[in-house]
Amino acid sequence: MPSVRRGLCNDSSIKRGKSPLIPGLNLPVMRRIGHMKQLQPQIVMMLIVSLLWLMSGSAHAADRTVIANQHAAGAATAGNDMHSRLYQTAMQYVQSQTQGYPGKVNIEIQPLDSRIRIAECALMEGFTVQGARLWGKTHIGVRCLQSDTKPWTLYVQADVQVWGEYAVTGLPVSQGSPVQTTDVVMQSGDLSKLPAGIITDLSMLEGKQAALNLPLGTVLRPELLKSVPVIKQGQTVQLNSRGDGFVISADGTAMQTANVGQVVDVKVSSGQIVKGVAQSSGKVDVRF
Repeated sequence: MPSVRRGLCNDSSIKRGKSPLIPGLNLPVMRRIGHMKQLQPQIVMMLIVSLLWLMSGSAHAADRTVIANQHAAGAATAGNDMHSRLYQTAMQYVQSQTQGYPGKVNIEIQPLDSRIRIAECALMEGFTVQGARLWGKTHIGVRCLQSDTKPWTLYVQADVQVWGEYAVTGLPVSQGSPVQTTDVVMQSGDLSKLPAGIITDLSMLEGKQAALNLPLGTVLRPELLKSVPVIKQGQTVQLNSRGDGFVISADGTAMQTANVGQVVDVKVSSGQIVKGVAQSSGKVDVRF
């Protein structure tokens, strides 16, 4: 039985320069290994080219992403500018329309949803729907007057708060009783949260009486009051004719009942009818 050493390695084959035979590894396999060694440079080159192509594609994709983001940012900036201009147009309109309001006016306008796209517009104007009041919670319209595209109209929500003083009864006033300034106190608050037409000036109470019983703390409104007649039909009144630098007084007879500020006919002793304005004092003024 040959020894293991001689079976694994033949000395004579080594001396001849031949490759030793390894059990289980035949000649075709060895040829394939040699062929793969010859292909290794080509495989490496193909891998490098593929890697460079992938990197180039990623760079182009990144460039496209940057460009897209720049376009989106530019569109967002333009959109934000239109939103800002629309807000300013609505604010300026409300400010111009509330200049004569009593007290301090506080205006809050809710911006449009930033996702709403507004077409470019060279000229805008604010407006309110016919019959709407710029008082409390309301809506302001903004319309485009000059645009390269079709003109548009949008609406924004607004809250117009008016802080000032209003008249409240400081004690109960019975129906038919005159409402005196001593019966009233002035309180401060948001007038837009109160009923329309509230009394904000004590001079508005002149010649007024309670149209019904007014409990303590009643916010005074015109419909709760009625004018007190200062002149009754058939009453003798003093007629004062006023001009530049002169006053002529005479007595006459009132031809009808009149409240403060109303025109009343007065018949003088000569039988002539003279028209004048009823005063809180019960006199009648005629101006030339």
